[in-house]
Amino acid sequence: MLILFLELPGFLFHYLTIRRLFHIKKSCFAHAALLFISALIVCMIIFIGDWYNLPPTFFFYLAGIQFCCTDSPSKKLSLALMLSSTVFACNIFFDNILELYHSLGIMALSRNFFSFILYLLIRFPGPDRETELGASLWHLMAFLTLPPMGIVLSIVLIADEGQNSYRSLFLYTILLFLTVLSFIGLLWTIAVLSKQKELERQSLYAEMNQSYYESMSRQHFEIRRLKHDLSNHLHTLAFLPEDEKAGYITHLLESPGFTKRTDYCGDMTVNAVLSVKDAVMRENSIPLTVKLDIREDMPYEKADICVLFANALDNAIESCLALPEEKRFIELTARHQKGILALSIKNPTKKDSPLKGLPPTTKPDKNRHGYGLHSIEIIVQHYRGNLKVSVEDGIFELFLYLPEL
Repeated sequence: MLILFLELPGFLFHYLTIRRLFHIKKSCFAHAALLFISALIVCMIIFIGDWYNLPPTFFFYLAGIQFCCTDSPSKKLSLALMLSSTVFACNIFFDNILELYHSLGIMALSRNFFSFILYLLIRFPGPDRETELGASLWHLMAFLTLPPMGIVLSIVLIADEGQNSYRSLFLYTILLFLTVLSFIGLLWTIAVLSKQKELERQSLYAEMNQSYYESMSRQHFEIRRLKHDLSNHLHTLAFLPEDEKAGYITHLLESPGFTKRTDYCGDMTVNAVLSVKDAVMRENSIPLTVKLDIREDMPYEKADICVLFANALDNAIESCLALPEEKRFIELTARHQKGILALSIKNPTKKDSPLKGLPPTTKPDKNRHGYGLHSIEIIVQHYRGNLKVSVEDGIFELFLYLPEL
């Protein structure tokens, strides 16, 4: 109990580090369990050659993160491996190299200081709970964690405690120092990759905004031109024969100034995307049916909304272009109610067989294309939603829902 009291600041800082990195379940049990594993890993004394402390502590820590947090399993595994191995490396150094366990006060002060420094590294330059790299990158991070983690486990589980000469301890010190640097480098890498993805999303949003404003400018120009010529049209109608007036009026009503929409729903980002994509579909003779129940701006990142709607429509347009004009159509249905966005897009496709995972791109240059659905999948994972694609009777459907964070 004395050790727990003295090292209370240390495991509280570690608990704050966990809260910084993960989305925790909204239950008292989850927070209590994370406090417990934080105290367990910070206070645990680990001797070289001791099999009784490290393995069970390691197991309980990984299990606690997996069961108490709501992030993707690959993210939880990667970050939990990094955190636990970093703390273990420092505990090994304190308990075996410096032998601080002889003085409870100095040991507690050292571990509290290290937990505080680790929290600062995560709090400011490091990643946060909103960081989401996608399953493949998280798997890569977990793989890169294995070598330094293997060093920590080897020092404790393979080395012989009775042969800890000064030379061995010096070698262990260097290895543990390099291990901690490796984990700091990995955390830094995650932060950099996350910022890069955020910049890409902002760039995409800026591009969509530019396209939207260009589309609006073209439409306003068309409207101004139509109004300017309206008097000429009326004079023309006055002198046209009766049998030609109906055709002339129909031609005017089909002008983009009358027919093009910009107010599909209450969310301006969705309006921007649909305004741009509608022009593309008109040029390629693809009928679009829109059913939207979105009454106001949605509380999601605007760049994410752009990616979802734009990429989904781009994939649908690509599929339609491979078919004759008479078979082309796109149906878009979306609803935002009770804190959940549900989106469905249907279009015809050549493929009739059931899908296994995300379909590959049909474009020739596969190195530059084929990221649309994967970008959608990453955003769905970020909001802890669900994505489903299916093909039935020649109709491809993309369905997803996103809860609000």
